[in-house]
Amino acid sequence: MFATYWKRKSYPTNLLFLTGFTALEAYSISVITSFYESRIVVEALIITLGIFVALTVFACQTKYDFTSWIPYLFTALWVLIIFGFMAAFFPHGGKIELAYGVVAALIFSAYILVDTQLVIRHYHVEEEIAAAINLYLDILNLFLAILRILNSQNNN
Repeated sequence: MFATYWKRKSYPTNLLFLTGFTALEAYSISVITSFYESRIVVEALIITLGIFVALTVFACQTKYDFTSWIPYLFTALWVLIIFGFMAAFFPHGGKIELAYGVVAALIFSAYILVDTQLVIRHYHVEEEIAAAINLYLDILNLFLAILRILNSQNNN
C-alpha cells in the first residue's frame, strides 16, 4: 500500500502497484470469507453494494461538505482499532461482536461519503490511484463489518 501511495503519480508503475495491492487484498478477503457460510457472504455483498450505491448517489447530490468529518472519523477509526485490539484479549459474546460490527459499518459508511466527495471535489486527475484505493478500502471494510454483523446474528 505504501508503494502504491509513494508512486501514485508515476504511470504505469502506479497501475502495477494498484494491481498487486488489489490481488493481495482479494486473496486476504477470500481467506476471510472462506470461514463464513456462503449465504452470509452473499447477503453481506448485496447489502454492501446497496449501501455503497445509496451513499455514493447521496454524496454526489448533496450540498453538504462531508470532508469536514475527516478528523472525527480518523479519531473514531483509532478508537475502533484500539477497542478491537483490546477485545482480542478478553472474552466477549455476540453482543460485543454485533456492536463492533455496527460501529465499524457506520464509520466506513461515513468514510464512503467523505471519500466520494474527495473524488468529486478535491482530488487532482493524477491522484486517481489514491482515490481508487481509498474507496476500495472503504468498501472492503464496510463489507467486513456487515459480514461480522450478519455472522453475529446468525450465531444467536
